Amino acid sequence: MKSSWMVKVTAVIALTTVIAACSKDSTTTDPSTQPKPSDSGTKTDNKTYDIGFMNFAYTIFPDPTGKGVDAVKQKFNANIKSQFILQSDYKEKLNVIMASGDMPDVVAIKDLDSNYYKWAKQGAFLPLDDYLNQYETFKAVPKSIYDQFRVNGKIYSIPMYAPTYTFSGTIRQDWLDKLGLKMPTNYKELLDVAIAFTKNDPDGNGKADTYGFVLGENISPTHAMGAYWSPAWYHKDSSGNLIPGMIGKGRMEVIETLAKAYKEGAVTKDFAVLNWASTNKEFYSGKAGIFIGTPTGMVEEYYTGLLKVNPTAVVAPIPFFVAPDGSQGNPNARGFFGLTTLSAKLKSEPDKVKKILEILDYGRKFIPLKDRTPQNEQFNWMMGGEGVGYEMKNGLAIPKAGQESSTPIQYMLQRHEFWKPWSPNNEANEYSKASYTSPEMQKFIATIEDMEKKYNKTPYNDPSYTVYSDTQAQKGAELDKYLIGEQTKMISGQRPITDWDKMIQEWKDRGGAQIIKEVNDGIKEAAAAK
Repeated sequence: MKSSWMVKVTAVIALTTVIAACSKDSTTTDPSTQPKPSDSGTKTDNKTYDIGFMNFAYTIFPDPTGKGVDAVKQKFNANIKSQFILQSDYKEKLNVIMASGDMPDVVAIKDLDSNYYKWAKQGAFLPLDDYLNQYETFKAVPKSIYDQFRVNGKIYSIPMYAPTYTFSGTIRQDWLDKLGLKMPTNYKELLDVAIAFTKNDPDGNGKADTYGFVLGENISPTHAMGAYWSPAWYHKDSSGNLIPGMIGKGRMEVIETLAKAYKEGAVTKDFAVLNWASTNKEFYSGKAGIFIGTPTGMVEEYYTGLLKVNPTAVVAPIPFFVAPDGSQGNPNARGFFGLTTLSAKLKSEPDKVKKILEILDYGRKFIPLKDRTPQNEQFNWMMGGEGVGYEMKNGLAIPKAGQESSTPIQYMLQRHEFWKPWSPNNEANEYSKASYTSPEMQKFIATIEDMEKKYNKTPYNDPSYTVYSDTQAQKGAELDKYLIGEQTKMISGQRPITDWDKMIQEWKDRGGAQIIKEVNDGIKEAAAAK
């Protein structure tokens, strides 16, 4: 289970990408230009189904009576009654709805938390196991993902797609070249580079105005160069139990490296109070040399802004380090972002269930980048038609801001704001081409994709994802905060790194020991059930 602060970092980047992805063109278009629906695979009967749908939204709130609703009704004989709620208010609103017993037909679940498990056990959701093999995009979901949200062995949700990419290190390659340094392959070399970036004038301006590691509050980014050093449940204690990476040997090496670098002035000085946006500014303003990157979710304006300040800047991914156990690669992310659940009340309406799943399946079909054009009938329809919901620019389909209500995909019972089909793998998304427009950014992201392909040799599936710990749900955030606080003290020199074992015991005494027990018991139970 990921620490809450990691989830927040990812959410901030994803939100920024959603905003950046929208075109500023808000020109309206005659609804008569809405593309005609395809007749293939739809309208299995003449009955029109009313389908209530509730979802969370970040920035886009489509009109419940928009042209996209009409298009879905014409194509599927389904009248979608949608309500979109601001994501920050969604949890509270959902709790009220579920407590009332008046759950809509389809509800998006934003957080996989104790409430989800409680509602599933109480019978609020429709079990979907018998339907999964009937729809191509549901069959395409790996078992390892379904296993993450089974309740009493049953599947109650369809996951909304997210890639399994996580963050990897990035570095100023031009600074390495300027100082005659090689790409670091371990933490000792990384520390040496960070110090050199601080003391040897890598930008050549004759001023002491550069440094090594960008770091912000909550020790973010983690500067983990692989699963061994990450917060994932990777390491084991002396009793053979898996433990969270936040107290593992790899994490200790990271904190020790950052503490040494901080002493040399090679870490952001005021990192403990620096927010995420400020850490980005530190790196992309040209002050620092070591940060993070990922193929999806990067803000293009940051990178192009760096090139405006320094046209010769080159940012490169740092290949994953080879761990002491021989592994080389990152932990996989969960592979989904939110869940789509159906009300248990639909048990008596099997035809309506099939209609809902038909719509979901159609909207999740993966279409290769080269086929995302007006000539592809399914893509063109889902996206609202060229000139209405999107425009073609340099061979890419770019959503038109302000036209979301004319876009059928917004109302197709899954995560909206941008189309997220169920991709067969990370690489098939071609994010370097699909998500960015400038040649410079596309080239940069392509280097990260290439590094992932070449050096992510042993990606790690965190087994803690497949179990639920009540203590983690109740105390996890508090315990994470404690660890981050103590490790922040270690980096800044306020607590010695030799207190590492003492810190672990303090964490265990506060409830961490119970979390370890519950997670390991859950992993064993899951393994025995296979």
